[in-house]
Amino acid sequence: MGNCLVYSSNPYIHTHQMEENSCVTTTTQPVKDCTPFTPILPFSSLSDLNSVYSLGRELGRGQYGIIRSLKRRSSGALFACKSIAKVSLSDPQQMEHIMSETCIMKRLSNSTCSFVDGIVRLHDIIEDKDSIHLILELCRGGDLYERITENKRYTEVHAAFLMKSLLESIHFCHSMGIIHRDIKLENILLVDNSETSPIKLADFGLALEFTKGQTFSGLAGSCYYMAPEIFQGEYSEEVNIWSAGVIMYIVLSGVPPFWGPTEQRIYKAIQKGEVSFSSKLWDSISDEAKDLISKMLHPDAKSRITVAEAMAHPWILYHTQEVRF
Repeated sequence: MGNCLVYSSNPYIHTHQMEENSCVTTTTQPVKDCTPFTPILPFSSLSDLNSVYSLGRELGRGQYGIIRSLKRRSSGALFACKSIAKVSLSDPQQMEHIMSETCIMKRLSNSTCSFVDGIVRLHDIIEDKDSIHLILELCRGGDLYERITENKRYTEVHAAFLMKSLLESIHFCHSMGIIHRDIKLENILLVDNSETSPIKLADFGLALEFTKGQTFSGLAGSCYYMAPEIFQGEYSEEVNIWSAGVIMYIVLSGVPPFWGPTEQRIYKAIQKGEVSFSSKLWDSISDEAKDLISKMLHPDAKSRITVAEAMAHPWILYHTQEVRF
C-alpha cells in the first residue's frame, strides 16, 4: 500500500513566539547566524535553530525536507522538526501550499477544543536564510502503516477505539471548516510504542479551508484512499469519511478494499465502488463492522454516512462504551 501520492507538500504544523536570542558567542551557546535575509512566512520566528534546539536523529524524509527529533535546550522538551529547504519552494504554487498548511495548522493547534488532542500540534515555526523549520509534537510510535505491517490487523475492539479517535479528529477539522484530503495510514501517527497507543492525525499539506456547501475539483490524495467523486471532478468534506472507511477496512482485514496492479486499475476499482467481504478474513468479523464500512464507502457522497452518524454507529458505541482491552 505505497503512497501512490497524487500531490502532497508533506510537513505537519503551529506557532508560538520564541524568546529573543542574542548574537553573542559563548563557550556553551551555539553561534547564531545573523546574516540578513527576507523572511518568507510573516508569522515565523527569525532565529538560528541550533541556538534554541539540539538536533537529534533523522525520523523520516518527505517531499520537501527532512524530519528529525529535536530537544529544546532551555527545558529538555522533545519535539519533531520538519525542515523545508527554501530552494525546494521553486514556484508560487509550492509556496502557496506551505502558507496554507501553516495557517491551517496554526488554527487547529490554537484551538481549545478537546478533540484537538487527536491532531499533531505545531509548537513553533523558525525561519533562517536557508530553511523553514516546523517544530511539531513528537510521536514516538511511528505511523499506522508500520503498525499494520507488523501486526497484520487489529481486533474489533482495538479497531473501534482507533476509529472513534480518527472520526473525532475528522469531526473537529470539519467543525473548523477544514478538509484534510489525504487521510491515510501513513498520516496517522502513534503517540508511543504500546499496543494501545493513542493516535494523532498528521500532515495537512493537502488540506483546504471550506464553507458548508462549497465544492472543489482536481485530483488530490493518495490512490488507495481517494473517494470516487474526486475522479468525477466535484467533491467536498465527504471525501474524508470515505478515506476513514478505507482505513477501517484495512485495520480489520490487513488489505485495502480497492486494489489493482497499477494506479489506473486502482482508480477504476474505486469508481466501480463495490466493497467485498467475501474473503475468509471477514468470516470472524461482525456484521455491524461490515455495515459501518459499507456506509462509509457508499459511492454516492450525498448518501454516505456523515462523520457524526459514524461516531454514533452501534459498532463504535458498543466497543468503546467501556475499556475492553
